[in-house]
Order: sequence, then structure tokens, then C-alpha cells
Amino acid sequence: MRGQAVRSALHPTGLALVVPCRDCAAFIGPCLDSVLAQDWPHWRLLVADDASTDGTQRAVRPYLDDPRITWRSLPARGGLMANTREALARLAPAPAEVVAVLDGDDTLLPGALARLMEEHARGFDVVWTDMEIEGLAGSTGRALLPGVPVRQQLWCLSQLRSFKGYLLRGLPPACLCDPTGQPCRAAGDLALYFALIERAGAAKAAFVPERLYRYRRHAANNCRALRAEQLANNRHLRALAPLPMQTEFFDFTETLHDPDGNALDKLGLREFGQAVRARHPEPFSVRVAHVIPRAREDSWRAYHGLWIAPGVYLDGVFEDEAGSGEP
Repeated sequence: MRGQAVRSALHPTGLALVVPCRDCAAFIGPCLDSVLAQDWPHWRLLVADDASTDGTQRAVRPYLDDPRITWRSLPARGGLMANTREALARLAPAPAEVVAVLDGDDTLLPGALARLMEEHARGFDVVWTDMEIEGLAGSTGRALLPGVPVRQQLWCLSQLRSFKGYLLRGLPPACLCDPTGQPCRAAGDLALYFALIERAGAAKAAFVPERLYRYRRHAANNCRALRAEQLANNRHLRALAPLPMQTEFFDFTETLHDPDGNALDKLGLREFGQAVRARHPEPFSVRVAHVIPRAREDSWRAYHGLWIAPGVYLDGVFEDEAGSGEP
């Protein structure tokens, strides 16, 4: 199959880890040790400190001998989402680079990073695993319900969550904010991952049912320390309008030159899209660049910029802009 013979344009190019923390001196060592013990060694890691006051930096200092690990601290406390958002901007991940978030008071279990990267290589762009919760038998980790908008589903993303960097491009800042317009201090995970899944499309999201993360319960967890604010933000975030699927980055692009504007049957676009889909296994996404003369723009205006099959997008390109035909 063509989609299998050629590597996806979104095949993972690397792995960037963000470790947000606040007063994690007692926890950050085991957290970083759990990363160093992984059998996937090809990563870079930023410890994103939210103006800790308890010696977290001192606890991290020995780990900075590893060139893969860097540190920064905010000058004043910003809260979870402000801290994470600044860290992501600092890392500036490449479009196909995988980003994973590991809270500074938690730990990875063996094999976690390799499993994330395996799923991303299969074409998924938002991936999460199941987890162990200290002192509890159950977990929030589940797969999405098919056909149900993500904001109307039970929270099921557990704690070890990852995504490809392209999903941050053009992400509206307001979708990460609380009702006052400030970055979420609580429920920031909902704010970010609702948006990322909507932009990727549910077909590009995958759940790994293995427990590969250990969540530590303590009094400073947001679900305890900021419970009322967390619940209020939850209601606010679920009421926001969903974001449209992004149409800039695709796994594959097929170019169809149509000098007369008649190569495609407008009434047969669904069947054409299904044929394209058959050439590229799901969950890979495909952009069809339909190259036409500018004089045929009006004829195709109602058909370009639409999804014509699951994961197949029909994009209009004018001959004088296409050059060799590649957009």
C-alpha cells in the first residue's frame, strides 16, 4: 500500500518531556530517576519549576549533568497552565516531535516512553496510557467513546498524556483559560487536551490500556487544594465551543493535477475519498491537493476545504500557486 511504503510526514522525529513542578523537592528525584530508567533513551527534558520555595532546584541540580535535562523557574508563581504553557513555548517542539507531560510529583513505570512512541509511529497524534493511583485500585484511564464529542465525555485521559507538536500551532490561548480569562490554575489538563483532541480529530487519539504511570496522592494535589476552582473550570471548559480539526498538517499528501477542472466527478467525491482512504491505513490523515486553473475557482468553491472521507481532506490549489504541484 502506498501509505505503508512511504513514511508519514508526521512520523515522530523526537520526544520532548515537560516536567511541571511546584515545591517538589521530596518528589522530583524519583520522578527524574523514573525517566532515566526508561528503555527509550532518545529524549530531551525540561523541568518547568513554578517558583518553588522548598529547595526543588537544589534537588534537581545533580541531574543537570545529563545534557538531555534542563531547568527553568518562573520568577513568580503562575499556576499549572501558565507554567506548562510557558514551558511548551520554550521547548518549541517541531511539528512531528512528540511532547509528553510528566508531573514532578509522579513517576513513570517501565516501558512507558517506548509505548507512547510506538503508538505515535502508528499514526496517532494524541496518546495516553492507563495509570496506577497511589492507594486506589481504580483509574480514570479509558478510551474515548466513539461518536461522542470529547467535551461531553467522562474525563478518561489519566495522567501520562502525549501529543505531536504541530497541534500547538495556532492553538487559541483563550481555550486554556478559566472564566476570568487567566490561564487555568486547576483543570488545566482538561483545557489543553480537549483542545488537542478536537484539533487532531478523535480518530487520531489512542488509549494504551497498560498502567505505565504512577500518580502520587497528597494534600497539594489540585483535586484537593483547589477542588472548588477545579470544578468551576471543568464546567466552563466543557461549555466552550469545540475547535475545528486542523487542516495544515497531514501524514500524507496526494496531488491531483486537473488542468481542465473536470478530472473529479463532484457527485463521486465520496467514492473518490474512500479510494484515497484505502491507499493509506487509518489513522493516517491524507490531504488531496486538487490543482486547478484559477478560472475554475468558482466551480469548485463549494467542494474544496471539506473532508470527503474519514481523515481525507480535499484542498484546492491554483496552478499558478502550486508550482510543481506540491503546495
